[in-house]
This record gives sequence, structure tokens and C-alpha cells, in this order.
Amino acid sequence: MTDEKNLDLKRQKHILKVLKFLQEGGDFTRASILVNKSKNMRIKSASIKGHPLNTLYAENDAIEDLINNQLLPDLKKWQQSGENSLLLNRIKDELVKLHKINRHYKRKENSLFSFLIKYNLITERTTSSLWELDDKIRETIKIAQEAVNSTPQDDKYVIEAKIEKAAHEVMQMIFVENTIFLPILGMLLTPEDWYTIKQDELEIGYTLINNPTSWMPTKSEIDASNWEHDQVQLTDEFKKEYNNFLKCYLSLDDEINGKADEIQVLNGAENYPVGESESSPDLLFEDLKDTVVKMEIGSLSLKEIPAIFNVLPIDLTFVDKYDRVKWFSNTDRVFPRTRSVIGRPVIRCHPPKSIDKVLKILDDFHNGYADSQDFWVNVHGRMIYMCFYAVRDNEDNYLGCLETVQDITNFKNIIGEKTLENQDKFKK
Repeated sequence: MTDEKNLDLKRQKHILKVLKFLQEGGDFTRASILVNKSKNMRIKSASIKGHPLNTLYAENDAIEDLINNQLLPDLKKWQQSGENSLLLNRIKDELVKLHKINRHYKRKENSLFSFLIKYNLITERTTSSLWELDDKIRETIKIAQEAVNSTPQDDKYVIEAKIEKAAHEVMQMIFVENTIFLPILGMLLTPEDWYTIKQDELEIGYTLINNPTSWMPTKSEIDASNWEHDQVQLTDEFKKEYNNFLKCYLSLDDEINGKADEIQVLNGAENYPVGESESSPDLLFEDLKDTVVKMEIGSLSLKEIPAIFNVLPIDLTFVDKYDRVKWFSNTDRVFPRTRSVIGRPVIRCHPPKSIDKVLKILDDFHNGYADSQDFWVNVHGRMIYMCFYAVRDNEDNYLGCLETVQDITNFKNIIGEKTLENQDKFKK
């Protein structure tokens, strides 16, 4: 048995201890020994600056520091000080910082979960349940912020209880991530997987840390890690206990044991591999400029087609007839899109509370009840217009759904006319 394989078996045994601890009602406040042992067993990648695993741990460290060394001490001082607006304002600022945990969770939901699916450790439905846990934490932070900003102000003890609840739930999730979720990813993922995650990071951003240094695996690292990866196998005992834990932790039924999702993707029987590289077509063209595609009107080269999509001031996403994300444009996006969602059911790329609404739109498109659906929302003072279009061929067969997202804020302010003749007076 290789040293690496032996070490992975030790990691799995330790994770099983953590799972048992949590199933018996264990709380992070009584788990210092488990936390320290897990820290000492981290894989080498966790210490490499710029590596996504190092970044995830660093974010959790920063969040812990914010809670333990700033938010909770200031809360205690404020509770004991009577009226102290300076401390109250500091608490408000610290809750704003804590709310930035949203970026950490978004990367988990839109990128990391995809790889647990790829290696058959969880199902698509389970990702929605895990996402729901994150949403509950987001909600407790929001409730704490509302309490501290309320007018008239809530009772001090009410505010204290709400902030402490938010802090406790965040810390409990950090414990779960640091001792279970991240160690599992460390054992399972290849350097190529981590590089995809690295690219996804840049799309979403970071929580309470400076942008990490660039990182890209070398060929020797890929070769060595792929050999080690081939040696890693999660034991049957580990898989069984992990599934039992998820059933208990997420209050799930038996679907984790291999049964199909209760919420079926509408036409999702087609099985796609997850992630950009594996779900890309096998047919590749070495010289794009020499390959021309005849369009319905005219023709375009394979070099021109992506260039046209990329210059459009519209974010485009195509969901195919199996309701899986097949493509999105490489433009500046209002809402993040990660490469890891390619091939996944589109309903699993939305918050759990939105799934029924997304299913209704797709169902109407499939059945010919509708051809489009539009929405508009205010995002940080910008008016965002979103539209979903049913894409059909000349025989009216459903091919998929095209989603467009556009910032129309400036359009709302247009007055008069700007023409070729009078354009000079509009110059800034």
C-alpha cells in the first residue's frame, strides 16, 4: 500500500469520526480535537498559495477571525455599555462583512458541488438540499442585520440573540466544511478539476481575503497527482456512512442510496458528464479561420462566431432540449456563470426556492404553451432585464431555451435622437 493511499485511509477514518460526532448532536464548540487533527491531515495542495483549496481554507479562517475577534467581542461590549453608537456602528459594519460569505457559498454551490456529482458522491437533488442549508445561514445573517438596523431599535437582548445565532450557524458550517467537505474534495479532485475551480473563482470573487495569487498545475504535478488519484478509493464503509450522514443532516429520503430524484429534470434522461472539458464535443478544429459554417443567411467562420457573441452587450446562456446547461457567452456577466455548470440540469443552477418557477417556464416551452418569458430586477441600482426564449427548428421541434440578461439602466435615460449627423453633440 502506498503512503498516499494509507494517508487517505486515515483521512477517511477521521472524517467518519466527525460524521459520528455530528450525528450524535455534536457542536463545533466541543470539537477542538477533531478540528486540530483534521488540520494536521490536510493534503499538500491546501498549503499552496493560490490553489483553490488553500483559498477556501483561508476564507474560512478570515470569517472565523471576523466572528471571534471582532463581531462577538464588540457585541458583548455593546451589550454591557449602555448606549454606545460607536460600538453599534462597528457591529453593523461587521455584519456587512459577514454577509460577504455569500461569495464563498456561491462558489460552493455553482462550482464545488459539481465535482461531488462528477465523482458520484452526491446526487443532483442533494445539491439543492445543501444549497438550502447555505440559504438558511444567509437568512440568519439578514435577520441579524435587520435587527441591528431597525427603527425603533429592537431590544438589546433580541439583537444579541439574533447575531449570536447567525455567528453560531456560520461557525458550524465552517466546521463541517473544514473537517468533511474540503478534505473529501482534496482526496477526490485532480489538478485539472482544481484548475477549473480556479477559473470559476475569478467569475464569482472572494470572501474577506485579497485576490489570491495565480495558480496553474504544471505537467509534472498533473502526472504525479493523476497517479496518486488513481490510488485513491473511498471505502464502502465511508460511502455508506457519508450517505447516512447526509440523509440525517439534510432530512432526505432514500434517494441518496441510488434512487432517482423526486424532482425530475423535464427531459433530462440524457446523461451528460459534468464540467466544461469533458462535455465539450470531440470534433475540434485546429485552424478556426479556415472553417466556415453556412448559416441560414450568409456564412461565418468558427473564429468569427465566438467573437460576435463576445462583443454583444448581452449575457447569453443556452439550455438544451434535455434542460441542461450547454453553453454561455464569454462576456462580462451580471450574474456569475461557472464552467462547472456545463452539463448540469439548469434547475440545479438556481436557488431551491426558484426551482418550481424554472420548471414551470421550461414545461411551458416544451409543451408549446409559451415562447418567451421576461423579468426585470434592480441589482445594486442597475435595472437588469432578463428574458427566456424557446428555441425551435423549422419544424417547430423544441431545441432548448436561450436566456438573455442585459443591463438596461442607460436605455431608460435615453431622450431625443442621436444620429450620424448630430452625434458630435453627444460626445462626453
